[in-house]
Amino acid sequence: MVALSLGSPTLIISTTASYSGTSSTSYQYAYFVVNNSSRPLIFQGYTIPPYSAKMVYVAANGSYPPPLLIMYTVSYVNATLSGQQLVSRNGSLVEVNITIKNFMPFAVPVTVLVQRASGVDIFSSRPPSGVQSLGGSAVYQWTFLVGYSYNFTLTYRIESFGSFGAVSLPPVEIISDVDLDGYLSQTNYTINYLNKTYNYLYNLSYATNLISSAVYNLTNNLDELRRILNLSSVAFREGAMGLNASRYAIAAVNSQLMSLSSSLLAAAIALNRSLLLVQYEYAYLTTLSSALEAQAIAISAYEKSVGATVNSLNGIENNLYTIYYSLNNIEQSLYKSKENLINIKNKLSKIRSNNTYIENATSALIDQLNSAISTVDSLISAVNSAEQSVAAMIAIVSNTRDALVAVGAQLSQVQGILNQTAASTRGNATALEQEMPPVILNISRSLVSASRNLTDVAGQVSALERPLGSGVQYLQTASQELVAASYQIDALSKSLKGELFYLGLANSLVENYLYNITNNINRDYYYISIVKTYRRIYNAGRVEYQFVLQLPIAVRLWNITLPTNLGVEKPGGSDLSAYIYLPILASAVAVGLYLGVGKGFIKRRLD
Repeated sequence: MVALSLGSPTLIISTTASYSGTSSTSYQYAYFVVNNSSRPLIFQGYTIPPYSAKMVYVAANGSYPPPLLIMYTVSYVNATLSGQQLVSRNGSLVEVNITIKNFMPFAVPVTVLVQRASGVDIFSSRPPSGVQSLGGSAVYQWTFLVGYSYNFTLTYRIESFGSFGAVSLPPVEIISDVDLDGYLSQTNYTINYLNKTYNYLYNLSYATNLISSAVYNLTNNLDELRRILNLSSVAFREGAMGLNASRYAIAAVNSQLMSLSSSLLAAAIALNRSLLLVQYEYAYLTTLSSALEAQAIAISAYEKSVGATVNSLNGIENNLYTIYYSLNNIEQSLYKSKENLINIKNKLSKIRSNNTYIENATSALIDQLNSAISTVDSLISAVNSAEQSVAAMIAIVSNTRDALVAVGAQLSQVQGILNQTAASTRGNATALEQEMPPVILNISRSLVSASRNLTDVAGQVSALERPLGSGVQYLQTASQELVAASYQIDALSKSLKGELFYLGLANSLVENYLYNITNNINRDYYYISIVKTYRRIYNAGRVEYQFVLQLPIAVRLWNITLPTNLGVEKPGGSDLSAYIYLPILASAVAVGLYLGVGKGFIKRRLD
């Protein structure tokens, strides 16, 4: 390996301007050359020793537009410009107004340097950024960033002229270092981060739309569930009314059975008195049997009603479980969305850029993400509350269904007992009709036995009245709880519908961010194209622009009377005794000071 040139060259544009408006510009390339070999290296006529590095300056062929346009005006107060000299007095002012316009699409750093000369005070439109010491003299430095345009004013006040009656006004040096490659690298890095942020926000927008759709479907399901609960509440109330009617019917059957038992017993006693009573008792028993069968059929209808209610509750329970799992899935999705938002905020917090616009945009985006995280937390709390409400409703429906199953089983037992009693009574009636004439005594015994059986059945039927009363009370309570649950679901549905607005607002904010990020990316790509164009023009990765404004030499207005022996005569032959200017000696001295001090200062800055 003979040599290695690190990076692209730097184009140095040096402009020297005069207070009179004339200027000249030179161009050269600066190469940083590293010699990694054990032999000397010849590069552009320069020798680089082995294992060393050197900055090599090469004259550029052609002229290039500077990255900055520097416009200036020089005005004088209590002073007059005569040729290359400024005839002035103590307290005279020289005001230099400088306007710097930036042609680059990004802000560039600019440094203004002025060396303080003896006898001259310097004032500026802004305080100096620093003061350096150079060869025993103070050098004022102003450093600032120029976006599009910047105005800067320097004022020189002449305090004294020294022993030679002249003072050199220090030149104004303006230096700007434009890093094209650095801007391209930083902007590409920023674009990559903006693209990642765009992807994250796009996924967030997609997730927000999914959540909005899920919440919308959930509100529809909740409205349907509320309708089902209201219908179920009505069914429970009607079931309670039916069971209450059955309780009264059972009480009536019990009374009838007890009355029948007494009647049978009385009939057994009266059988021996009159066989005519046999036909009457037969008809009565037949009627009673039919009444018992009718009661059994009614209880069967109540049992079917209870079974239908149980099936309806099973469907409601399944719907509640579906809603519960849907809420649980939504809660998990919200937690994941919150984690994504936190990850995005953390990544954005790591972005570091010298671009103030990007820093402000990133800070505003982080604030909006914090707001979005708070909104998601509120949604998580609302969905969790909904889960608890649905779980409570599942427990209510499950308990109600179990109670109805128990009531149905009891009604089935009552129906069997009534059917058995009806069959027994009908059999007794048949036996009474067929066997009573020959065997009145046997029938009398049968009637006594039937009376006892009816008494026992009456006791069993009476025992069913209490559970039926409990069933009525439970159905009434369940109906009221279903109505309350319907109100809770309606409130939850309204709350979720209200959250749809905030979800839409969050999605709108994300869409605005996506729009702004897209605009920023497109703007950065446009700026990159401009910078690449300048880079092709300059054929360099950096541009250093040096601008020096030369000011005139200030000489003092002298009041001198020349002696007559100088050989100078006044026009017309009279003696010369008048006021004249003597700037020649002062000019020579000032030029010497400028060449010895000012040029040396500028040369040291350029080297």
